Amino acid sequence: ELIAAQTEINSLKAELEHSKKEANTDPLTGLSNRRVLESIYHRFVEESGDSDELAMIIMDIDKFKIFNDTHGHLVGDQILKFVGQLLRKECKDPLVPVRFGGEEFALLCPRYDSEKAQQVAENIRIKLSSIIFNNKRTGDKIPSVTASFGVAIKQKGDILNNVIERADQALYAAKSAGRNQVMLAN
Repeated sequence: ELIAAQTEINSLKAELEHSKKEANTDPLTGLSNRRVLESIYHRFVEESGDSDELAMIIMDIDKFKIFNDTHGHLVGDQILKFVGQLLRKECKDPLVPVRFGGEEFALLCPRYDSEKAQQVAENIRIKLSSIIFNNKRTGDKIPSVTASFGVAIKQKGDILNNVIERADQALYAAKSAGRNQVMLAN
């Protein structure tokens, strides 16, 4: 009975771990979700206080609604999957890429200053815009996909929402300035 109980406990632990991973992962892109970003941010602030730098990059695929309307949601999903793969490839530890929602992604960059974070965003922007996609169904070439980026640095006393808000404002400034660019928050 003891062996059977231990086996069941181990099975339940594995099931719980699987459920936890599923709850923290975006099913389409395979990236972590916003819940993970929040958890890592809070852990980073607890461990380092206001002493270490932390950058937040918010990325939004340009004109994605028009893209979906033109090419269809299945092709749009393929683009989102590709962006997830690109971010996983480009964002090495300690960077944490997450799907923020819809066509928006965020990168948490512990111990990154504004210059280093802007360079990460710029590299991703260039790589994404240089890819040529084909519609697998029709074989037609799809115009390049671009994204706009907002970068913000955590300031002393900031809560996560302050950093997100500044990065978001910089993102909208990038979109207003013509899209497909990186802007730093004030």
